[in-house]
Amino acid sequence: MWRAIFIYALTAFFCTLGCDADPGDAETYASREVSPGVLQIGFIKHPRIKESSGVVASRQYPGVLWTHNDHNSRSPVLFGITREGKCLAEFRLVGADIIDWEDIAIDDTGHIYVGDIGNNDLKRTELVVYRVNEPDPKSPETKIKVKQTFRLRFPKKPFDCESLFVYREFGYLISKVFNDQPAEIYRFPLKRQKEPCVLERLVKLPINSPVTGADISADGQLLGIVSHSGAFVFRIDGDVATVLSGGGELALRRAEGGWRCSCPWYGKHQDSRGPCKHILAVEMVAGAAR
Repeated sequence: MWRAIFIYALTAFFCTLGCDADPGDAETYASREVSPGVLQIGFIKHPRIKESSGVVASRQYPGVLWTHNDHNSRSPVLFGITREGKCLAEFRLVGADIIDWEDIAIDDTGHIYVGDIGNNDLKRTELVVYRVNEPDPKSPETKIKVKQTFRLRFPKKPFDCESLFVYREFGYLISKVFNDQPAEIYRFPLKRQKEPCVLERLVKLPINSPVTGADISADGQLLGIVSHSGAFVFRIDGDVATVLSGGGELALRRAEGGWRCSCPWYGKHQDSRGPCKHILAVEMVAGAAR
């Protein structure tokens, strides 16, 4: 439950940055803070959405979010919902199977990516990502065809994964690891495949907690990551690899008593001179979402 709420809040954060909600489609819902730094803005009531595992904001249809069920569902269905949780449409993905659907992503060219990337028992040797054309939520159609299937193999030992995001010509996965091990970002090219692609290890994250979701802003400036220990926002300025470099790294985390930031200014002054500009920006966005 908390993973879904965290991802929903993170998606709402990026949706606020990248698109405007259509007030004509909004339902009346009193938002509330359900945990420090986590604002619940809606509630999914659709009986067939039993475990909303991934959520992504549409870049074509303002106010629309896309979601899907986890491995407990036998039907590969994509649901369109509002920010408040009202179901707008559902489309069956023709040509897709379900082993463990964990996350969903979107690009700037009208495509949605569904990640069958869960590997809880570490027995899978191959992960799958499906690409489809983003449907019009008002379309009378009930099915959409998979346009491309990306089959992905591990460079070394298999790992579990619940995070997928897409930026420019690459798709990105983040490993979900335990025992205080650092998470790692892997990538694969969004090109036609004749055979499975081996994931390329890109960078090790400064997060020693199981990562359960991620999203990137439409302009590629911010990367948001949700883990068991909280939510992080990194300023990457269009280069995912800068998560590790001192010059491009910026992490914001909600902790007991307020936000914490990794920028040098906050590191020097802490709370003695008030919040830094990055914390102020996040608080302003959170206030707008309310």
